[in-house]
Amino acid sequence: MDNRKLISVRDSGTEFISKGKVTHVFGPPKSGKSTLSASIAFELAKHDLHVSIISTERPIEIRMQSMIEAEGGYIRELMETISTSDIFTFDDLIHTLTHELPTIELASDLLIIDSLTSSYRSHANPVSLTLLRKALSTLQSLAIRGNIAVMYTNQVASTMTANNDFRPVASASTRSYSDITLRLTRKSNESTEITFEDLSGEELEVLVPFTISAKGIDEFEQLFQVLE
Repeated sequence: MDNRKLISVRDSGTEFISKGKVTHVFGPPKSGKSTLSASIAFELAKHDLHVSIISTERPIEIRMQSMIEAEGGYIRELMETISTSDIFTFDDLIHTLTHELPTIELASDLLIIDSLTSSYRSHANPVSLTLLRKALSTLQSLAIRGNIAVMYTNQVASTMTANNDFRPVASASTRSYSDITLRLTRKSNESTEITFEDLSGEELEVLVPFTISAKGIDEFEQLFQVLE
């Protein structure tokens, strides 16, 4: 496996999380974006990799704590290589991403932002879109310059007639500044499905549906390969 590739799809080898690249995860509410973020952080921590997480809605530590208490394989000691912070306003998030992160050397293998656009939606206008694009460009540069992996979650802008027929917030910008885009969909049987998409939103690969429980993603190890 490429030593820049931190997490890949087990069956196909498709890149999911890689150093030097930006991964964009979007989906509707309760589709599992925060649980996926927490699971990725824990799985990398098992390999002594450092993960930094910025939460912009409900602090992700709450979900991580519940996963530890569920005793499904994640232990409290894993938190020693995971750092978390909370930023709840759009202005503060943009300032941090564009002015603070580029000036420091992140001691991280992966930076997660959950979610990049939650506070943007209430400020959606041409000025805030320009700021969002600047933040996305900064994240892209940070991944390359710092040789770290970047992942951010995104909201759904609109829902049409079909269950899968939705697009991410600021679709053109979030897709164009990301190397890997995937969509989370909650199925009618309460399972969750991951679909990898190209720049135009066309499906590239659909993974086997998985189950989200109190412990996290039950089939994580069956779906994904972490390092080698």
